[in-house]
Amino acid sequence: MESFRSINAFVHAVELCSYAAAARVLGVSPSAIAKSVAKLEDDLGVRLFHRTTRSICLTKKDDIFYERCKFILGEIRDTKALLAEMRTNPKGKLHISVPQIFGHSILIPLLPKFLDKYPDIQLDVDFEDRVVDLIAEGIDLAVRSGELADNRLVGRKLGEQHFVVCANPNYLNMKGIPSHPSELVNHHCIHFKYPTSGRIASWSFVKPYENLDLPKNIIFNNTYAGLRTAIAGLGIAHLPIYVAEEAFKNKLLIPVLTQYMSPLGSLSLIWPSNRHLSPKVKAFADFLNNELATGKFLFNKLQ
Repeated sequence: MESFRSINAFVHAVELCSYAAAARVLGVSPSAIAKSVAKLEDDLGVRLFHRTTRSICLTKKDDIFYERCKFILGEIRDTKALLAEMRTNPKGKLHISVPQIFGHSILIPLLPKFLDKYPDIQLDVDFEDRVVDLIAEGIDLAVRSGELADNRLVGRKLGEQHFVVCANPNYLNMKGIPSHPSELVNHHCIHFKYPTSGRIASWSFVKPYENLDLPKNIIFNNTYAGLRTAIAGLGIAHLPIYVAEEAFKNKLLIPVLTQYMSPLGSLSLIWPSNRHLSPKVKAFADFLNNELATGKFLFNKLQ
């Protein structure tokens, strides 16, 4: 405990550049802070601070020691919070980031059931299509498409993303039903472009049709705009299956070229690897995984 108090005093002194300020935050006297730091310096056999009559500052070579001490204190705080949460039902603020289309199509319909099951969890949800920095932005959990490239994160795969090429029956009666991807050159094609980069998304055909140069009659940076435009009979769209599902049921859209479709990446739940999986995070992860596993939301390829 003495070592912990010394490390705690040291970290606060570094961040506040003052023994007196650190003392006020920790509720002790400035002399107590000075003694704790001196004890730590004696134990290590090094001088940690440059001291003047007005302020203190960390010696350059001891930056690494400060970062490690800060990490240790963070781990202790996280562990204490985890133990406290484990004694009760999952509760507290849960900060989540999800892609726009996933949030609108899948997350919002599930929220009543989740909040009824976990009334003590307060959700703070960001709808973001950009790749957010979970650690820098203080996000507990995110849904992300594609491969996990950041080794600071761990994830749980929710499923593969399957898309469908589809159009309104009236449009197909007028223009004809394509039987092969190459026939799309004779159709009006509705495309999606990524809001952050402006890049037009490829259509998820199997090889060798994955990079066809398709007509670009209409381009949106919003998936729902593409859905509504296809329903209005203005062309053929490439949409996530779970987005087009309701329109299929109501005969507003008809899928075509299903035998040529291929999965377009996967969706995963991710969280920082240096954080314990708290009860509130685990509750949400398990809930979402179980709901998607029931097949209520179509991720699978259309037959």
